[in-house]
Amino acid sequence: MNRNNLLSVFSVATAIMLLLVAPARAELVSTEEALKEISYGRADAPVLIYGFESLSCPHCREFHFGAWPQIRKEYVDSGKVRFVLRDFPHNAQGFLGLLTARCLGPQRVKGIVEILFTNQSQWAFLGGDKFYEALGRYARLGGLSNDDFRSCQQNEDLIKGIRDRVKEATEKYKIGSVPAFLIGTKKQIESGNAKRINGAAPFETFDRAIKQALAETDKK
Repeated sequence: MNRNNLLSVFSVATAIMLLLVAPARAELVSTEEALKEISYGRADAPVLIYGFESLSCPHCREFHFGAWPQIRKEYVDSGKVRFVLRDFPHNAQGFLGLLTARCLGPQRVKGIVEILFTNQSQWAFLGGDKFYEALGRYARLGGLSNDDFRSCQQNEDLIKGIRDRVKEATEKYKIGSVPAFLIGTKKQIESGNAKRINGAAPFETFDRAIKQALAETDKK
């Protein structure tokens, strides 16, 4: 079994555990709850990474099982970096997948994101009814009923919230494709002075950028 397959097995196991610790039956959360930040790491970490990704993007999945596990181990779990998964669905499948994940709420969203990335080929590239049926099965795995799943897909406020974030990413952060990453302090990211990495770069590329960002924070 190669490294990526091993990571997939462990990621799915972790994701299922994240879902199991929450109540078996998931109620639809409010739009405010659904739109809460999906973040990993300490809120006061010195370096911030904004990761603009789409659940149906193969290169985003490549990052998720390539550089991300080591970034998380080396920098996020050690408290040096906070990683924020930013909404940037790049097609209809990615948009509906993100809607489904966010409707599960903060307790479950990370688990279902993990599962949707891991099993991307089993839902994101299916046509018509097969796609919708497959996504519905993952919603039920997360605890949503069929009625709640349908209601989720028709939540106009949540749809607008995601569209607004895509617009912000495009206009403010100049994101044109996924995956894309901004690395630096929050001030650097907001001012447009953060380090930018486009595509599913190897860990070594992120490692250099993170170390540079950490060195700059040490000088202040």
